[in-house]
Amino acid sequence: MPHRYIARKAKTFFLYRVLHVDDTPHRIALGVAIGVWAGWMPIVGIQMITTFILAACLRANKAVGMPWVWVSNPATMAPMYLADYWVGCTLIGRNWSDPGFLEALNATGGWWNKATAWLEATRNVVVPLMLGGVVVGVAFAVPTYFLIRWSVVAYRRHRRRRRKPEQLPDA
Repeated sequence: MPHRYIARKAKTFFLYRVLHVDDTPHRIALGVAIGVWAGWMPIVGIQMITTFILAACLRANKAVGMPWVWVSNPATMAPMYLADYWVGCTLIGRNWSDPGFLEALNATGGWWNKATAWLEATRNVVVPLMLGGVVVGVAFAVPTYFLIRWSVVAYRRHRRRRRKPEQLPDA
């Protein structure tokens, strides 16, 4: 039974928080796509701010993009960011299974050598993670834009056809 509840909540959310928004289909779809893209970015804590700023700069609907960031939550972050990291490593041509943290822990010398080795290992993770986040985010955001735009247009067309003639505004 919980899956029916979740499906009903998702349908209600999509219907009333996306399709009923009083904005153009382009601005709605762009807002959702920006939220989806930001959700795939490994920038926990500033994903919503990033969505808001990008939506404002690109003149997208800011309100519809925010909830889509929540696709990355504590339950989904690990698989999402692992996918980001794997894609980034593949694009760079780096072995994704060994970022070099073990070597950093065993670095010889003083604290400076250990800190430098640790920063290098961190860079070996952050660069592919960010690159993968951009690529995977775009890969999900582009089809999302077209799907949401089509959905808004189709829903509005359907609603227009269902109105009774006396409910239609005078031209």
